[in-house]
Amino acid sequence: MLNKILTEIYERDLGKLKDELNAYIDEAKMWQTGNGISNSSGNLTLHIIGNLNHFIGATLGNTGYVRNRDSEFALKNIPRAELLAEIDKTIDVIKTALSKLTPEDFE
Repeated sequence: MLNKILTEIYERDLGKLKDELNAYIDEAKMWQTGNGISNSSGNLTLHIIGNLNHFIGATLGNTGYVRNRDSEFALKNIPRAELLAEIDKTIDVIKTALSKLTPEDFE
């Protein structure tokens, strides 16, 4: 039951992240930073994807995902469509990994 609730929360929140990315009229602005802001929304998106694939996918789901945290902040100008597709893949990883967990795994 807890795995179903967690899956719904992650799916909801990652859907909101997709909405935020889609709200950019100028896709290039996803990779810009402003005064006092050190990371772009594009890089933060990559960071979220990397974090979830590592901790839920690899750690809980044994996906074999290997995280490259440095690239999450170094890569730039990845097309929005590619980021959205990666978010969808991450949602699938979360669904699969969490569906395999038992109540005992949460104790």
